[in-house]
Formats: sequence, C-alpha cells, structure tokens
Amino acid sequence: MASLSGDVVVVTGAASGIGRAAALRLARAGWAVAAVDVDAAGLDGLAAEASGVRPFVCDVTDGEAVAAFALDVARELGPPRRLLHSAGVGVMGPLLDQDPADTLRVMDIVYGGTLRMVHALVPLMAARGGGEVVLLGSIGGWVPVPMGGGYGAAKAAVHFLAEIVTAEHRADGIRVLCVCPPAVETPMLDRIRIDSPQLLGPRPGLSIEAVLDSMDRALTRGRPWAFPGRGTRALWTARRLAPRTLSGIIARKLVGK
Repeated sequence: MASLSGDVVVVTGAASGIGRAAALRLARAGWAVAAVDVDAAGLDGLAAEASGVRPFVCDVTDGEAVAAFALDVARELGPPRRLLHSAGVGVMGPLLDQDPADTLRVMDIVYGGTLRMVHALVPLMAARGGGEVVLLGSIGGWVPVPMGGGYGAAKAAVHFLAEIVTAEHRADGIRVLCVCPPAVETPMLDRIRIDSPQLLGPRPGLSIEAVLDSMDRALTRGRPWAFPGRGTRALWTARRLAPRTLSGIIARKLVGK
C-alpha cells in the first residue's frame, strides 16, 4: 500500500473492522488518510493511533453530506488518488421473515453508500489524472446463501457497479478493484453470530490482514477482482459453471433441504 509523497486516500467504514485496519496500514505507509464513518468516537480513536489520519464524520446514506465531504477532502487534503469503500452493514435471516424496509435499508447502505461515494469522488480522481477505486464486495454477492438474501443482493449490486465504472471510466485513468472475501472476523461478524448462529456455526472467519494482503496483491498486479481466502475463488468458479449443483449443496448444509 505504498504511497507516492503523501497521496490522499479516502477510507470509509474506518471506525472499525476492515476499514479501520486499512486506514492504519495506509497511514503507516505514508498516505494521507481521510477516514470516514458515522462513529465519531471510533474515528477519534483511530486518529489518535496514526498521525496521518484525518477524521470525517459522514453518513454514506446522505447524498448531500457525501457531496459536501468530497469537496472538504479536496480542499483540505487534495484530490484523492484512491477510494477504499468499506462501509457496510449485514442483516441476516430468512428473507421473507424480514421487514422489507430493513432489507431496503441494507441496500441503501451497502449499494447506495457505494454509489454515492463513487459518484462524488471519481470525478475528482479523473480531474487529477486518474485514481483507484477499491470496493468491498463479498462472495455472498456471487453465491446465494440462505439467510443472506438482503446482504447478498446489495453486494451483487456493488459487483455490477464495479464493472460499470470500469467500463465507463477507463479512459479517465480510473482503475477499479472489487474485493470479494468470505466471512471476515469483524464486529459485524460477531453480531451475525449472535443474531443467526446457525449461519456460520463455530467456523472462524478470515482474518482482516488476509483480506488486506489479497487487496494489496491485486492492486500491484492490476487485477479487477480479488477473492481472499482458501477456496473463495473456487466457489466463484463453481457458481459460474455449475450453479444448480452448488446451490443444492449450500441448501443441504445450511437449511437441510
């Protein structure tokens, strides 16, 4: 994650989990980090730990706030070279047992938040001559998992967005990487274990460092996708080549059908 003379990176979801770890790694590598979250206390703790971090409290579901934030970053730190969008939320459970409003809220945070950040920051990157957009997808957005319908649909939309931005802004020097891990050991995963214990059982999630290492390798090699974790790419391949077989195996393992 080496920086070129203090280049600016925007990291969303920076108060905890993958976003926090990424912000620290980037700051220690010499980046000027614009750390974004709704958790002001979490951002203050992050900024106290790394001198290269500038906290910005912003709700990614608020379009006006995101647009204002983008202008503030450009004015205070300079136009960003990279966006690392990690902000998200997960609500698990049988899809039709959930209030549609809750499912749509997940879509607004996960996909809508991604769209708003990309919409606000990609023009600034293009104006500076190019940049990198790193989006957090999920293998759950490729492989339909029972009790993960709302979250998976939102991540699938993020994957589609990554491909569209790549196609439409390649000439602007914009590179897009979408990182699609399995379950990762984060505070969100801890909450899922409490709310839906049958979904994961005792299996540990992938480490955050493994996700960031995979991200770094993909950026270095200029790849559009990263599938961290053992077997993750194989799941993605199986979904493409044998979707019915894979869906049957997952259903039997998770819901006994």
